[in-house]
Amino acid sequence: MKKLFTLVFLLGMASTLKAQQLPARDSLLLHGMIADWNRAWEVKDHALAARWYSRDAHFTNAFGDKRLGQAQIEALLQEVFALPFVMAGKSETTEHRYQVLSSTQVIVHTAVTRKGQQLPDGSVLPDRRTTHLRVFQKEKEGWRIKAHLISDARDKQTAKH
Repeated sequence: MKKLFTLVFLLGMASTLKAQQLPARDSLLLHGMIADWNRAWEVKDHALAARWYSRDAHFTNAFGDKRLGQAQIEALLQEVFALPFVMAGKSETTEHRYQVLSSTQVIVHTAVTRKGQQLPDGSVLPDRRTTHLRVFQKEKEGWRIKAHLISDARDKQTAKH
């Protein structure tokens, strides 16, 4: 809970910080890490999807499943990638926004539209719109994902995506 409060606090503070530029090299690295996640979903590779998480990363998917650490995240993704109805469809990234908190911490907001995903009975879901909020931290071994929260945007009136 304390870490969640800290994350919320940092998000609020990000708007009051001077605009900081992320060095181009770091920006490319972070973008590549997100591209690995996207590629992993295309080829159903749970190890690639979990590759950039830190050993103590916090992860919550759009359905509220929570995991702590790279190993637990990879195990969850292995289960998810084995579900044909979840893996049906294709994702398209529609937006990336970077918030540089410091030279060692960056928040990336990513908007994604997933088309053609199915329910367990095989019926096709309307297009899903999700937001990925990732906190990246530069550690000794390089940039790692410290937290990843996926939200699922739905119409409040109809509960449809």
